[in-house]
Parts: sequence; structure tokens; C-alpha cells
Amino acid sequence: MSRALITTVAVVALSACGGHAFGISPQGIAFGLAAPKRIPLDAHSNGVAVRPSDGAVFITDDRTNTVLTSADGVTFTAYAAIPVVSDQANALSQLTFSPSGVLFAERFGFGTASAVYAITDRGAVAALSGPDPARRRLGLVSVGEGELLSTWFVKDGASPPQGGLSLLTYDAATHTALERDLLTGLGKPVGVAVFSGTVFVSDQANNRIVEANVEQLLNAPQPLTSAATFAKIDSPDLLAVDASGTLYTKCNRSGLCKIAPDGTVDVLADDFQNARGVATDTARHKLYAIDRAASKSSASYLRVFWLKY
Repeated sequence: MSRALITTVAVVALSACGGHAFGISPQGIAFGLAAPKRIPLDAHSNGVAVRPSDGAVFITDDRTNTVLTSADGVTFTAYAAIPVVSDQANALSQLTFSPSGVLFAERFGFGTASAVYAITDRGAVAALSGPDPARRRLGLVSVGEGELLSTWFVKDGASPPQGGLSLLTYDAATHTALERDLLTGLGKPVGVAVFSGTVFVSDQANNRIVEANVEQLLNAPQPLTSAATFAKIDSPDLLAVDASGTLYTKCNRSGLCKIAPDGTVDVLADDFQNARGVATDTARHKLYAIDRAASKSSASYLRVFWLKY
């Protein structure tokens, strides 16, 4: 288990940018940057990721149960089809890239058929064997070659959801994986992000973002059953983190918020239909956010905000 990769992955990203602090340009055109964009999508999207090597954007589409890609962040084409579950609605969750450039996608699964897929090339999809399909999976982040963190919850009828955070250790050649629980005792964990040895998880059911030390989680003989509250926020969803340690997530009914390293919450925009996936492109100073429509027949959008330094 490459613990050093887990605890330093965000520090490497920070060093690559010269250690500058990032924030949103409120005027858009300040600092010589274009105004925030609002790009209509021919897709019902949830997850979004950026390939670090070239800035290509990847999104999920629940209409077709596919992952789409775009070189310019505007025109999207099919990249890989995720297997459909018979008699179950399509619901794809978060996307993430491994250090070697393998794209991973998650299927929510509705309590019976969740799965994690490695997409090794356009159209080449392989499921990881081992993760529990009864867990409804939402958040996913690569923390080193062969290691992923996955958020999940289970729900029994009308009972409140109960969830946690697990480590998936996988073999890139055979796609076999082992799942180890690191943190339990959460309600509905959705987003997950790692920065400088700390993991952050958005617990939507309890309107908060929690934090935990990665080394402490890995060294504990049993899963930890509680975590400290980092910030209180209404209805947080999927998470992204930038090079300064600032988090981004949905907030309130129609907002997108940033959470500073000291836990201060600020609203970036309050005109979303439903903010879902978020991703930062540190090298190109961009923040991407999915604005998901209420229905599949309505237009979803990809919102692009400029990060300044």
C-alpha cells in the first residue's frame, strides 16, 4: 500500500504551481481571463474530471450510460460505454484519473449493482472485482497507482442512510481489487477529496464536510467510527480541491460554494439548477462544475469558472 502517494498527492499538485494560492476571479475578465462560461450539454450529467496531461474534459451521461470527452470543453463525443443494469435507471457517479492516466468511473447501483470501472483506452472498459455491489457509490478519487478512495452508503427501506469511506487497492493488470473500510458512522457520504495528508468527505445527510488524517485512517486496526467536522454546509455534494486546499461543492438549493482551508464558506454562484460534479484544472486555472437539469429532457450545463493566482 503506497501510503506516501496518498499523503503527498495534493502536495505535488501544489508544488507544480509554484505554491500560489488560488481563488475565483469575481469580475471574470480581471487578471486577463475570460468571463465564466455556461456550456449546454446534450447529456444528463453528474460526474466530471479533467485529464491533467492535456486538459481534456470528461463527463458522465445518464441518458446513454456513457462517459463523454471533449478536447475543448465544449464539443463532447462518446468515449466509453458503461454496462447497463436491466430494469434499473442509469446513474453514473464520479470520475477520476490515476497517475498513469487510467480513467475510473463509478456506477451508483441503487443498492444491488454498484461497480467501479477502469477505462484504459477509448472504449476499453473493465470492472474491478471485489468492491461490494450492495453499496451505493458516489465519490471516487485516485490516491496513487493502484489505490482509490470510494464513498458509499447503504439504505434499508425508510431507515436513514448509513455510509463510510473505503480504500480500494487494485491490480491494474487483472482488475482485481480489495476493499478496506477506513471510516464509518457517516450518513450519506458523497464527495471525497485529499489534500496534504487530509481526506475530506461531504456528508450530505448531516449537512457537513468532515476531515480525517489519512495516516491515522490507514494505521487504525479497525475503521474509525467518527470524524471531525471541517465545515457546516447545506446539501453538499461531490467535492474538488485546488492547489491551495480550497474545496468546492454544491451548497443550499441552487448554490456552488468554496470552502477555504480555515473552513470559511463562501457562495460562488447561486443560480444553479442542481450543482453536482466539480473538478479543478490547476495547470490551466479552471474550475468545472456540472449544472444538472431536473429532468433528462431539460438542458444540463457545464459551468467553467476561472481560478486566479
